[in-house]
Amino acid sequence: MKLKAFRIENFRSVADTGMQNISPDNITCLIGQNESGKTSILESLKVFSSGIISEDVLRSDLSLPRVTCRFEVAEGFLDDRLRNVNDSFDKLAGSLNEITLVRSWKADLKSQMEIGGELRDYINDLDSKRKKDLGETEKKIRDFCSLLNEKRIGKETLSASLKEISTKIDSHPARGGTLNIFKKKGSVVKDKEDNTLEELKKAYNSLKEQSEKINSFLNSNDVLIGAIEEWSETIDMLDQTETKLEEISGRLEERHQTMTLLSGPSIDDLSRGEWEKVLNEFSVAVSRKEELGSEKDLKTLYCGYILEGVDEESARQKLDSAGEKRQLEYTTRELGELLSKDCPHFEIFEDFGSLLPNRIDLEDIIADNRSVEGYKAARNFLTIAELDYTFFQQPSSRILKQKIENLNSKLTLDFQDFWQQYVGKHNKIRINFELDHYSTTHGDKAGKPYLEFWVKDEGERLYPKQRSRGVRWFLSFYLELMAASKNEKKHLVLLVDEPGVSLHARAQEDVLKVFEDIKENIQVIYTTHSPHLVDINKLHRVLAVQRDDVENHRSTTVILDAARLGDASPDTLSPLQSIMGNPVGNQEFSVDKYNIIVNNVGTFYMMNAAMKLTGYKGKIHFIPSTDSSSIPLMCNILMGWGMKFAVLLFYNDDELEAARKLRDIVFTDKPGDEENIVVMPEEFKNAEDLLSTLDFKNLILKSREGITISNSEYVSINDLPRNFLLSKFLSDVKLKEVRREDLDEESKENLMLLVNILQKFN
Repeated sequence: MKLKAFRIENFRSVADTGMQNISPDNITCLIGQNESGKTSILESLKVFSSGIISEDVLRSDLSLPRVTCRFEVAEGFLDDRLRNVNDSFDKLAGSLNEITLVRSWKADLKSQMEIGGELRDYINDLDSKRKKDLGETEKKIRDFCSLLNEKRIGKETLSASLKEISTKIDSHPARGGTLNIFKKKGSVVKDKEDNTLEELKKAYNSLKEQSEKINSFLNSNDVLIGAIEEWSETIDMLDQTETKLEEISGRLEERHQTMTLLSGPSIDDLSRGEWEKVLNEFSVAVSRKEELGSEKDLKTLYCGYILEGVDEESARQKLDSAGEKRQLEYTTRELGELLSKDCPHFEIFEDFGSLLPNRIDLEDIIADNRSVEGYKAARNFLTIAELDYTFFQQPSSRILKQKIENLNSKLTLDFQDFWQQYVGKHNKIRINFELDHYSTTHGDKAGKPYLEFWVKDEGERLYPKQRSRGVRWFLSFYLELMAASKNEKKHLVLLVDEPGVSLHARAQEDVLKVFEDIKENIQVIYTTHSPHLVDINKLHRVLAVQRDDVENHRSTTVILDAARLGDASPDTLSPLQSIMGNPVGNQEFSVDKYNIIVNNVGTFYMMNAAMKLTGYKGKIHFIPSTDSSSIPLMCNILMGWGMKFAVLLFYNDDELEAARKLRDIVFTDKPGDEENIVVMPEEFKNAEDLLSTLDFKNLILKSREGITISNSEYVSINDLPRNFLLSKFLSDVKLKEVRREDLDEESKENLMLLVNILQKFN
């Protein structure tokens, strides 16, 4: 599984990054100011892997974190990992080339992993249909409960009425001796309430008939009534559990509030035992809720079967069948936990976390004694050297020493491929190890083997700890990464925060070389402020991280991918600006072409884009100056070298002043020399004004917002990253994403005017 994209929600300054694609070539660079949220992104990816967080990652609203990762897999990846469920699920799983996993946290800060993407949608659709069916069945159950309640109330009312009428019958005058004395017929004798005996008996029989009907209803539905009573008990228990869970969640939230905002008692005032008890109660309540929820669903199904007229035995058989079918289906959590076993391990590289020791006992390495100082680095060293314990069992001391010497030479050459810095002018460092044995003066260790490490140069033989901080950092970094790249047990996503801070600028470029070398086996995501750790030719690797309100450090973190870098603030893009502001090292003066000096690198990009759009084939070569003050020096250099050159300037105050100085200082000797100073017409304040405002908006800003001023004024007023925007425009032109036919007539005319002006320099 290879990481393809991530989404982070509710983690420190991050509210929601949205799904962010990482570089397909396995190296992704996060740039941005301090406090923008770069480190939080690395840490959130780390906890996606570990599942362990503390309150300090929570946002002030106490919303719980959620980290989503999308992985690329081969089609059919799931075929051998999942059991057969049904045709539609199996077909979907077998066709997937992406898997999405979601790590979320509950109120007790324990996490769960769930499946996302299409599989989650499939399972959720089934669950929604099941919930809908259960909901309809539950409505029928509740309707029956209402009817049952009416019947039971009716039965109680009838029972009371029958008892009352029975009493009246027993005491009716027609049943006593008075009837014989007065010789009256029973049918005409009435009681105090004017009821005859026959009327009472008739009423009694009618009520008794109604009561018998109710009894018949209750008796005929006794199985259903029993099932519903059990169902109701489960509902009550579920309600009680949910109420308890809400109460515990409230207590946990108070705890989080205390830890994050310090609004309550200090941590020292809280009993650890009481806190553990609360956490345990929460865990038990969550499990109980899930258990009762499943029990409720089963009892709902069972009641539904009985309501449909299915007999008790058949209903239980149907319930067992439904349960077996359900057991074959996956839950989102079950799938998430299962597939998380295959997902890459996310590891943060710790600065100086694996420093080579001066010396380490061989038995500590063999015994995997991780508590020993330097164990990790020594193990990394041996992994890179592809050594195990059997290597040191060579019976011949001479052969063993020769093998070690050969290995030292190879390891040094490999290391020097990446660490290209010199000690002095010509002296490169070498890394060596030696096998030796303790002398008799070392007591119990006497005679036991140990490994000794050296970082040598021609002048000194020093232990690793005696070397400079930069050398130690790079060596630690090199050992960690190269050893990890050789470990094929599980794919690794390496997270590196500000690599090489203690390194010289040239040495920082060596860090990129290590990334390039391991990228086939390890994906790297790193943060940086350094222009030396950004490859300007691979902007697809860059994600810009900044706050959504750059003026407010409490605002949320947003991520801008390469296509949206133009929306980033100048401070966010400072590493790119530094690179683009000084490309002269890659732009040598031309001997066989006319060198055209322009005032800055943004203009340099725009000029090259203009030449490609017009198809201009003249022999001119643009050279960017760092600013207008540097132009005279560049002109003097070119004059001294006897090269052909001219200066192209635009109609703004700085460049007009530069033209004046050039006439006064540089072009003073020969008549006609000042013709090599070309100032564009007044309407062109800067290079971007060569495009119409409509084309500038559509092709460079890629915005719907209209521009009512000149392009250059718009860039200046809105503090836009001009160098980056024009660099991106040149890239689009080179990739033929912008062509001549995409321009409107105004832009075409302006570019042709530029070409005509430059014609004389062929």
